[in-house]
Amino acid sequence: MPIRFDYHMHTRLSDGKNSHEEMVEEAIKKGFNEIGFSDHFCIKGPNSWAMEADGIPKMVSEIDAVQKKYDGKIRILFGIEVDYFPDKEDEIAQVLKQYSFDYVIGSVHFLDDWNYDSDSAHKRYTEFSNDYLYQWYFAELQKAASSGLFDTMAHPDLIKKFQVWPESAQNGLFRTTAEIFADAGVAFEVNTSGIDRPCGEFFPGKEFLTELFNADIPVTLGSDSHKAEQIGRYFNDAKTMLKELGYPNLVRYRKRERINEPL
Repeated sequence: MPIRFDYHMHTRLSDGKNSHEEMVEEAIKKGFNEIGFSDHFCIKGPNSWAMEADGIPKMVSEIDAVQKKYDGKIRILFGIEVDYFPDKEDEIAQVLKQYSFDYVIGSVHFLDDWNYDSDSAHKRYTEFSNDYLYQWYFAELQKAASSGLFDTMAHPDLIKKFQVWPESAQNGLFRTTAEIFADAGVAFEVNTSGIDRPCGEFFPGKEFLTELFNADIPVTLGSDSHKAEQIGRYFNDAKTMLKELGYPNLVRYRKRERINEPL
């Protein structure tokens, strides 16, 4: 039987609404065999939605507790979602090397000091053309992938979240990014939360996804759950999409080593 897993989940330690135990209980009810917690870590703090470095030991303790309590019922992995800043690579690396993660997810939520992901009021979006935002965002994503810090790149076209669609075709940019992912040896996730965002589609969209497939980039799944009921949302649709494209496997992790799981 295929292993059902979800590797992108948040708890109250960052910006989630539920405890680790509540998330585990819901995952078991939904028939998952394996889950991974990936609370936000941001080297630039403090902020209300992410842990700073001194919060990671609490995450270790919480995950250790549920691993012991639910041993034999569900496998629980130790992941983390890390905000990328090109001028903070060494600091991030110093923090990450202190812990034995199963996987590390890299995210680009900031362009310079602008958290575009939280700018729902579009206070700064109007300063730039959409094409410029795509070029800017994907340049940062490419640097993040090449940094050697991350195993999986999260929601890899997040810039479209608030219906920020490019004014011109960006296939060349998507293709170049896929090639950089290949050179860097990173995987990416189909982040199914995009269906519930203003953009109304998975991260990544079909054009970028096709370029990632053509470049043979490994793929995993993440619901980006911030509430227990969101665990595994739209996974069947995502799996159907990946099968139709031609992907034979998803990627699972253990101690930062990949494991292929048939779709």
